[in-house]
Amino acid sequence: MAYKRKVRNVRGALAVVIAIPGSGLVVGIYLSFVEAVRGNGVAAWWLATEVAALSVIIGLILWLRYRRDRQISIVIMLLAAVLAWLWGQHLWDAISSTVLPQYEGLKPAERAQAVGQYRLAVVQSCAAAGGVIALLYTARNYRLIRRGQVTDRLSKALESLESEEEFVRLGGVIALQQIIQDAPAQAEHVTHIVRTFIRRQAPKAGQPSPRSTKAAASGLRRPRLQSPSGPQRPAADVQAALTALNTRHAKLYSSRIDLSGYHLAGSHMARQILSRAQLSRAVLTESVLDHAVLKRAVLVDCDLRRVWAVHSRCYKAEMCGADLREAVFVRADMVACDLADADLRNANLSESDLQLAFLCGGRLSGARLVSTDLSQADLTDVEAGEEPVCFDGSFLNEARLKNAVLRNASFIGAKLRNADLTDADLTGADLTGADLRMAKGLTVEQLRAAGSIEKTRLDPSLREEWQRSAHEAMTKVQST
Repeated sequence: MAYKRKVRNVRGALAVVIAIPGSGLVVGIYLSFVEAVRGNGVAAWWLATEVAALSVIIGLILWLRYRRDRQISIVIMLLAAVLAWLWGQHLWDAISSTVLPQYEGLKPAERAQAVGQYRLAVVQSCAAAGGVIALLYTARNYRLIRRGQVTDRLSKALESLESEEEFVRLGGVIALQQIIQDAPAQAEHVTHIVRTFIRRQAPKAGQPSPRSTKAAASGLRRPRLQSPSGPQRPAADVQAALTALNTRHAKLYSSRIDLSGYHLAGSHMARQILSRAQLSRAVLTESVLDHAVLKRAVLVDCDLRRVWAVHSRCYKAEMCGADLREAVFVRADMVACDLADADLRNANLSESDLQLAFLCGGRLSGARLVSTDLSQADLTDVEAGEEPVCFDGSFLNEARLKNAVLRNASFIGAKLRNADLTDADLTGADLTGADLRMAKGLTVEQLRAAGSIEKTRLDPSLREEWQRSAHEAMTKVQST
């Protein structure tokens, strides 16, 4: 370390030593420029040489001072020197022929006045360039000062998060939210802090919260267990942290959050971006998730009872074994969603898009799937239970309903073209106006067990067979 420090000091001293002749070159460039303006060709050549030398000195200073920019400094030095040496004289000739005042036909007094005006214009241009450089330097200082202020605000907010008082922590979370809005460059780091705060403060499902456990250890009160049911709400600081993740700049980094097994019942996460989030075994009972983005999120065995998720986007979300009793997913995008063994009793998925969804073994007692698109969905072994499920106006084209128990289910106006109904239990089902053309595995026995098949669209062969069977049954009844 001492050797490296000594090398840095030597580099700094050399940079200072080299800068001394550089300042002299600046004066020489000015004098050569003045003589070149007067029409001295030798002065123009010296001007190009001095600019090349100054470029070399600037490159050496950068090379010695900033080690990490060594390659860039060498390239700048060589390029500037070569351009100044090869094209300096030609560039000056072009400038002098187009910018300098034309002296032909001018009297000495007029010529002196023209040269003076030109020098004044050059000085004003240099002053303007200096003003631009000053503005850039001021902007740089402003950024540095602002960064320091953001750092101070962040430090104070972190100190507030360590407090035992809930309102103090709430103030710290609000301060972090303001930092995310005011300093987008720090949004990623602050978002990570907020996510860590949620995982530390939110209780685990079925366990007491961290703060109540600490209070119980001090003998103040008994720890409060989180009941798996009931209209619970998260703590104010945890809810504020969830809201902070929903700000405009934090949304870019709030995906892939891991809240597996945490108790967040009653939380408000509307329009939250939770793409690829890990929410397995989490308790989100009565939470608000309308317009939330849950694309490819993992919600295996998640408690989603009475969740409000209207217009949510759950494309390819994994909800195996999830509890969605009385949940509302109206007009939700649930394409290719995995709902195997999910509990959908009394859930409302009307007008949702469930194409290619996987609902094998799900419980659909009392569920409402009115005008729901279930095209090519897999409903093998689903069970309707005691309360009938409603598929009125739904699209079940090419859906798989093998071994499904759909007693007393309502399929009024539903589309089941090319659907697989092999061994499906349709006892008491209302098939009024349903389209069952080209349905696979559909038998006369299933139609006979159905409650109503009025205006049901069937294949001609199946309709003839059903009518013949009905006629034979009626004849047999009359004969007895």
